[in-house]
Amino acid sequence: MKKLKQFILLMMAMAMLCGNACVVFAAEDGNESSYSYATDEQKDHIRGKLNQYYSDLKMIYKIPEQNLKRMERIYISAMSYMESAMLTESELISYESSIEGYLSDIAKENTSSTEKFLMLSNEVPIMNVGYGEQTFVVLSLINLGKNNITDIVITPTVSNDRTKWPFVINQAYDAQVVPGIAASNSAEEAHKNRMDIGWYFTTREDVLTGCYPITFHATYYQGGSVVETDITTYINVKGKDPDKRLIKEEEEEEEQTNPRIIVTGYRTDPEVVYAGSTFNLTVSVKNTSRETAVENVLFNLEATVEGSDAQASYAAFLPTSGSSSVYTERIAPGQTYEMSIEMEAKSDLAQKPYVLTVNMKYDTETQINLADTAHVSVPIKQEAKLDTSSAELMPETIAVGEESNVMFSVFNTGKTTLYNVKVTYEGDTVESGITYLGNIAPGATQNVDSMVKGIAPDTGSGAVKAVITYEDEAGNESRYEKELSLYVYEMIMEDIPMEDIPMEPMEPEKKGLPMPVIIGIAAGVVVVIVVVAVIITKVKKAKKRKEDMDLLDEDE
Repeated sequence: MKKLKQFILLMMAMAMLCGNACVVFAAEDGNESSYSYATDEQKDHIRGKLNQYYSDLKMIYKIPEQNLKRMERIYISAMSYMESAMLTESELISYESSIEGYLSDIAKENTSSTEKFLMLSNEVPIMNVGYGEQTFVVLSLINLGKNNITDIVITPTVSNDRTKWPFVINQAYDAQVVPGIAASNSAEEAHKNRMDIGWYFTTREDVLTGCYPITFHATYYQGGSVVETDITTYINVKGKDPDKRLIKEEEEEEEQTNPRIIVTGYRTDPEVVYAGSTFNLTVSVKNTSRETAVENVLFNLEATVEGSDAQASYAAFLPTSGSSSVYTERIAPGQTYEMSIEMEAKSDLAQKPYVLTVNMKYDTETQINLADTAHVSVPIKQEAKLDTSSAELMPETIAVGEESNVMFSVFNTGKTTLYNVKVTYEGDTVESGITYLGNIAPGATQNVDSMVKGIAPDTGSGAVKAVITYEDEAGNESRYEKELSLYVYEMIMEDIPMEDIPMEPMEPEKKGLPMPVIIGIAAGVVVVIVVVAVIITKVKKAKKRKEDMDLLDEDE
């Protein structure tokens, strides 16, 4: 231990005494450029590892207050030294490893043998929820021990006291089981092996405003023994009455907590962002601490990566300036800061929301490289596009009261579906019904077959509009107009003098009776002749009969 301490003090003394001179001296050939020093990015990475290790030690062990103060002094000095020292990356790694060992030895001094293995990862931010709302509480579990943990059973610790349990108890919440979490050789590896579980809860209507600790009871097997422990996460709750608080403001002010930066909102200009367009994104962040300011705040915005092929993948949004980072020197306690960046949405994005991750790094007077992460969702719209074929009118000229058949095709040339597509016709000379085409998918075609009726003659232009209306996913209606040429006339019967009407010459009348009359007379004559013949025959027969009768009388 003494040798390690002497090595650390020697390294720090060399940096302070030698300064830049040591750098030149380190180059044996006298060429300063031959010595490759660690870059600022490499330094930040190594310092970040030490910061994570230091935080993990404080969570794993129950460290006495005196040991914590010693560790803090060493940690702050080491972080400052690594930032300013001109060392190679391997030298920094070696130094950081030595400091880790020294801090670990101090953490284990005068502490009990019991260690916490099952912990919560710091990658899940504190959630915000209002009264009556449903929320999903996530536990991100990590194993910081050197042995595997198996058969983990997690159960919510429910209470009827609204100051301890802010959610509605409308069911028996089931325990969740995690088969196991593998052991890790480092805190970084432990975070990669984490397991996430969660529950849906509904916030009470009479909940008090404040930050609630939500406790879960856990049992698991470790090294053949059953271990029981409690795991606590936190959730910010907003009650119906803001004056009814979980903790009085005076007590809140006395609490000493690490500052947090949270995203309170965002906006885009223009408000609706279309694929292929440029927009200005403004994100509002707030320092939630009441006492501690944050300094050297660096924001880095990372858009969702699209594309399944690694070579063809790309970010959904790209900054127009080439940099996706925004820096501000200081955010005071409770202050809200707005950062703006101009971005361009890729032209081939699908119509859906895209997640933009806001990574935040900042320092305080006593701590460096603190980090928070938030997400904002930017909806992207695809502009609806359509085109039509040439229209065919049969016939192209009609009289008032007649109809013409109009036919053409509608093409969806955009990347979003056209909903409730309808076709009507506008003009002073025609009337029509509605031709309903329904929905048209991207790249699809629908055919129009309509009848229009002439109701008034036109002035000679023959202008008629085919109006195509359609809706987007939100029900907003758009209009597309197509010009047609359909001539409508009115048929007029004019008064023409008789002498102007051409007439065929009339044939002279023929003398004598018409043929029908002659035929009729002939038929009558024949009838008369027949009747006379019959009468004569009967008279002759009657006369002869009388003569015969007379002869008979004479014979008697």
